[in-house]
Amino acid sequence: MTKRNITEAELLYYQKRTELISKCPQSYIADAPFLFASRIQVTQMVSRIKLFEMIREMPGSVIECGVYQGNSLLLLLQLSLLMEPYAINRSFYGFDTFEGFRSISEQNDPLDINQSMFSDTELNLIEDCIELNDLVRPVNKISKVNLIKGDIVNTVPKFVAENKDLCISLLILDTDLYESSKVALQEFLPHMHKGAIVVLDEVCYKKFAGETIAFKEVCNLRDIELRKFPFDTSVGYFRV
Repeated sequence: MTKRNITEAELLYYQKRTELISKCPQSYIADAPFLFASRIQVTQMVSRIKLFEMIREMPGSVIECGVYQGNSLLLLLQLSLLMEPYAINRSFYGFDTFEGFRSISEQNDPLDINQSMFSDTELNLIEDCIELNDLVRPVNKISKVNLIKGDIVNTVPKFVAENKDLCISLLILDTDLYESSKVALQEFLPHMHKGAIVVLDEVCYKKFAGETIAFKEVCNLRDIELRKFPFDTSVGYFRV
Protein backbone atom coordinates (compact mmCIF):
# COMPACT_ATOMS: atom_id res chain seq x y z
CA MET A 1 0.00 0.00 0.00
CA THR A 2 1.49 3.33 -1.08
CA LYS A 3 -0.63 5.38 1.37
CA ARG A 4 -0.82 8.10 -1.32
CA ASN A 5 -4.48 8.80 -0.53
CA ILE A 6 -4.61 8.13 3.20
CA THR A 7 -7.40 9.77 5.21
CA GLU A 8 -6.94 11.64 8.49
CA ALA A 9 -8.66 8.81 10.35
CA GLU A 10 -6.32 6.26 8.79
CA LEU A 11 -3.31 8.41 9.58
CA LEU A 12 -4.40 8.59 13.22
CA TYR A 13 -4.93 4.82 13.25
CA TYR A 14 -1.37 4.13 12.06
CA GLN A 15 0.09 6.63 14.50
CA LYS A 16 -1.70 5.08 17.45
CA ARG A 17 -0.83 1.58 16.28
CA THR A 18 2.84 2.53 16.16
CA GLU A 19 2.60 3.85 19.71
CA LEU A 20 1.01 0.61 20.94
CA ILE A 21 3.56 -1.56 19.14
CA SER A 22 6.40 0.41 20.71
CA LYS A 23 5.17 -0.65 24.15
CA CYS A 24 5.18 -4.38 23.38
CA PRO A 25 8.01 -6.93 23.47
CA GLN A 26 8.84 -8.30 20.02
CA SER A 27 7.73 -11.80 20.99
CA TYR A 28 4.32 -10.45 22.03
CA ILE A 29 3.83 -8.89 18.59
CA ALA A 30 4.86 -12.11 16.85
CA ASP A 31 2.58 -14.30 18.98
CA ALA A 32 -0.48 -12.00 18.75
CA PRO A 33 -0.28 -10.45 15.28
CA PHE A 34 -4.01 -9.80 14.96
CA LEU A 35 -3.82 -7.26 17.75
CA PHE A 36 -2.09 -4.99 15.26
CA ALA A 37 -3.17 -6.29 11.85
CA SER A 38 -5.07 -3.68 9.83
CA ARG A 39 -8.26 -4.31 7.88
CA ILE A 40 -6.20 -4.27 4.69
CA GLN A 41 -3.81 -6.91 6.03
CA VAL A 42 -6.62 -9.18 7.21
CA THR A 43 -8.38 -8.79 3.86
CA GLN A 44 -5.24 -9.87 2.05
CA MET A 45 -4.83 -12.85 4.37
CA VAL A 46 -8.39 -14.07 3.76
CA SER A 47 -8.00 -13.60 -0.01
CA ARG A 48 -4.80 -15.63 -0.06
CA ILE A 49 -6.39 -18.42 1.99
CA LYS A 50 -9.31 -18.68 -0.44
CA LEU A 51 -6.98 -18.62 -3.44
CA PHE A 52 -4.81 -21.38 -2.04
CA GLU A 53 -7.87 -23.51 -1.31
CA MET A 54 -8.73 -23.24 -5.03
CA ILE A 55 -5.41 -24.76 -6.10
CA ARG A 56 -4.55 -27.20 -3.35
CA GLU A 57 -5.69 -30.17 -5.44
CA MET A 58 -3.66 -28.96 -8.44
CA PRO A 59 0.04 -29.63 -8.93
CA GLY A 60 2.23 -26.75 -10.04
CA SER A 61 4.22 -23.83 -8.77
CA VAL A 62 2.97 -20.72 -7.01
CA ILE A 63 4.47 -17.49 -8.39
CA GLU A 64 4.13 -14.09 -6.79
CA CYS A 65 5.26 -11.03 -8.73
CA GLY A 66 5.64 -8.26 -6.18
CA VAL A 67 6.80 -9.78 -2.89
CA TYR A 68 7.48 -6.54 -0.96
CA GLN A 69 8.07 -7.56 2.68
CA GLY A 70 7.18 -11.21 2.14
CA ASN A 71 3.98 -11.39 4.16
CA SER A 72 1.78 -12.83 1.39
CA LEU A 73 4.40 -15.25 0.10
CA LEU A 74 5.15 -16.63 3.55
CA LEU A 75 1.44 -16.98 4.28
CA LEU A 76 1.07 -19.09 1.13
CA LEU A 77 4.03 -21.18 2.26
CA GLN A 78 2.42 -21.71 5.68
CA LEU A 79 -0.84 -22.75 4.02
CA SER A 80 1.03 -25.31 1.95
CA LEU A 81 2.78 -26.68 5.02
CA LEU A 82 -0.57 -26.97 6.77
CA MET A 83 -2.74 -28.35 3.96
CA GLU A 84 -0.21 -30.35 1.93
CA PRO A 85 2.89 -30.93 4.08
CA TYR A 86 4.36 -33.54 1.74
CA ALA A 87 3.68 -31.81 -1.59
CA ILE A 88 7.26 -31.97 -2.85
CA ASN A 89 6.09 -30.84 -6.30
CA ARG A 90 4.84 -27.47 -5.01
CA SER A 91 7.45 -24.74 -5.37
CA PHE A 92 7.09 -21.06 -4.56
CA TYR A 93 8.81 -18.29 -6.51
CA GLY A 94 8.84 -14.65 -5.48
CA PHE A 95 9.91 -11.93 -7.91
CA ASP A 96 10.74 -8.42 -6.73
CA THR A 97 13.39 -5.74 -7.00
CA PHE A 98 13.42 -5.53 -3.17
CA GLU A 99 14.44 -1.92 -3.82
CA GLY A 100 11.16 -0.27 -4.86
CA PHE A 101 9.39 0.39 -8.15
CA ARG A 102 11.26 -0.01 -11.44
CA SER A 103 10.20 0.24 -15.11
CA ILE A 104 7.57 2.89 -14.39
CA SER A 105 5.61 3.74 -17.54
CA GLU A 106 4.98 7.46 -17.96
CA GLN A 107 1.99 6.69 -20.18
CA ASN A 108 0.27 3.90 -18.24
CA ASP A 109 1.33 4.22 -14.59
CA PRO A 110 0.39 6.91 -12.04
CA LEU A 111 2.33 10.16 -12.15
CA ASP A 112 2.55 10.40 -8.37
CA ILE A 113 4.66 7.29 -7.76
CA ASN A 114 8.43 6.95 -7.63
CA GLN A 115 11.19 4.37 -7.29
CA SER A 116 11.45 4.77 -3.51
CA MET A 117 7.96 3.38 -2.91
CA PHE A 118 7.94 -0.18 -1.51
CA SER A 119 11.69 0.02 -0.93
CA ASP A 120 11.18 -0.53 2.83
CA THR A 121 11.84 -4.24 2.54
CA GLU A 122 14.79 -6.51 3.32
CA LEU A 123 15.64 -9.45 1.10
CA ASN A 124 18.01 -11.01 3.64
CA LEU A 125 15.37 -10.91 6.35
CA ILE A 126 12.81 -12.69 4.15
CA GLU A 127 15.40 -15.31 3.22
CA ASP A 128 16.22 -15.82 6.93
CA CYS A 129 12.53 -16.31 7.70
CA ILE A 130 12.26 -18.89 4.92
CA GLU A 131 15.22 -20.75 6.45
CA LEU A 132 13.56 -20.50 9.86
CA ASN A 133 10.47 -22.29 8.52
CA ASP A 134 12.69 -24.90 6.91
CA LEU A 135 13.84 -26.01 10.36
CA VAL A 136 10.43 -27.56 11.06
CA ARG A 137 9.19 -28.17 7.51
CA PRO A 138 8.53 -31.77 6.40
CA VAL A 139 10.85 -32.93 3.60
CA ASN A 140 13.03 -29.89 4.21
CA LYS A 141 15.89 -31.36 2.21
CA ILE A 142 13.98 -30.23 -0.90
CA SER A 143 13.99 -26.48 -1.52
CA LYS A 144 10.51 -24.93 -1.34
CA VAL A 145 10.82 -21.15 -1.78
CA ASN A 146 13.03 -19.19 -4.15
CA LEU A 147 13.33 -15.41 -4.32
CA ILE A 148 14.42 -13.79 -7.58
CA LYS A 149 15.74 -10.26 -7.16
CA GLY A 150 15.61 -7.70 -9.95
CA ASP A 151 13.29 -5.91 -12.33
CA ILE A 152 10.63 -8.40 -13.44
CA VAL A 153 10.88 -7.03 -16.97
CA ASN A 154 14.35 -8.61 -17.08
CA THR A 155 14.25 -11.48 -14.56
CA VAL A 156 11.04 -13.22 -15.64
CA PRO A 157 12.00 -13.93 -19.28
CA LYS A 158 15.38 -15.22 -18.10
CA PHE A 159 13.73 -17.42 -15.46
CA VAL A 160 11.26 -18.92 -17.94
CA ALA A 161 14.03 -19.64 -20.44
CA GLU A 162 16.08 -21.46 -17.79
CA ASN A 163 13.21 -23.52 -16.30
CA LYS A 164 11.84 -25.71 -19.09
CA ASP A 165 9.87 -27.85 -16.61
CA LEU A 166 7.89 -24.88 -15.29
CA CYS A 167 4.19 -25.55 -14.65
CA ILE A 168 2.16 -22.97 -12.72
CA SER A 169 -1.03 -23.42 -10.71
CA LEU A 170 -1.22 -19.92 -9.15
CA LEU A 171 0.15 -16.66 -10.52
CA ILE A 172 -0.23 -13.53 -8.38
CA LEU A 173 0.46 -10.19 -10.05
CA ASP A 174 1.03 -7.55 -7.40
CA THR A 175 3.63 -5.25 -8.95
CA ASP A 176 1.03 -2.50 -9.52
CA LEU A 177 2.78 -1.48 -12.75
CA TYR A 178 2.09 -1.81 -16.47
CA GLU A 179 5.36 -3.18 -17.89
CA SER A 180 6.06 -5.76 -15.20
CA SER A 181 2.44 -6.99 -15.29
CA LYS A 182 2.49 -7.32 -19.08
CA VAL A 183 5.80 -9.19 -19.16
CA ALA A 184 4.67 -11.55 -16.39
CA LEU A 185 1.41 -12.35 -18.21
CA GLN A 186 3.14 -12.86 -21.56
CA GLU A 187 5.84 -15.10 -20.11
CA PHE A 188 3.93 -17.12 -17.52
CA LEU A 189 0.51 -17.75 -19.11
CA PRO A 190 1.86 -20.32 -21.61
CA HIS A 191 3.06 -22.37 -18.63
CA MET A 192 -0.29 -22.47 -16.81
CA HIS A 193 -2.49 -25.53 -17.12
CA LYS A 194 -6.25 -25.45 -17.59
CA GLY A 195 -7.96 -24.40 -14.36
CA ALA A 196 -4.91 -22.63 -12.93
CA ILE A 197 -5.55 -19.27 -11.27
CA VAL A 198 -4.27 -15.83 -12.29
CA VAL A 199 -4.65 -13.11 -9.66
CA LEU A 200 -4.64 -9.39 -10.50
CA ASP A 201 -4.20 -7.50 -7.26
CA GLU A 202 -5.29 -4.08 -8.54
CA VAL A 203 -7.53 -4.94 -11.48
CA CYS A 204 -10.07 -2.34 -12.67
CA TYR A 205 -8.53 0.13 -10.23
CA LYS A 206 -7.95 3.59 -11.72
CA LYS A 207 -5.22 4.57 -9.27
CA PHE A 208 -3.05 1.75 -10.70
CA ALA A 209 -4.51 1.45 -14.18
CA GLY A 210 -1.33 -0.02 -15.69
CA GLU A 211 -2.10 -3.51 -14.43
CA THR A 212 -5.51 -3.54 -16.11
CA ILE A 213 -4.13 -2.05 -19.34
CA ALA A 214 -1.51 -4.81 -19.47
CA PHE A 215 -4.16 -7.45 -18.76
CA LYS A 216 -6.37 -6.18 -21.60
CA GLU A 217 -3.44 -6.07 -24.02
CA VAL A 218 -2.40 -9.67 -23.33
CA CYS A 219 -5.76 -11.37 -22.77
CA ASN A 220 -8.98 -11.41 -24.76
CA LEU A 221 -11.64 -10.21 -22.33
CA ARG A 222 -14.31 -12.26 -24.09
CA ASP A 223 -12.38 -15.41 -23.21
CA ILE A 224 -11.97 -14.44 -19.53
CA GLU A 225 -14.44 -14.81 -16.69
CA LEU A 226 -13.04 -12.30 -14.25
CA ARG A 227 -14.15 -12.86 -10.65
CA LYS A 228 -13.73 -11.04 -7.35
CA PHE A 229 -14.13 -11.58 -3.64
CA PRO A 230 -16.99 -9.51 -2.21
CA PHE A 231 -14.90 -8.43 0.79
CA ASP A 232 -11.81 -7.37 -1.21
CA THR A 233 -11.78 -3.99 -2.90
CA SER A 234 -9.40 -4.48 -5.82
CA VAL A 235 -8.37 -8.12 -6.23
CA GLY A 236 -9.64 -9.99 -9.28
CA TYR A 237 -8.87 -13.49 -10.54
CA PHE A 238 -9.64 -15.82 -13.41
CA ARG A 239 -9.13 -19.45 -14.29
CA VAL A 240 -7.03 -20.32 -17.29
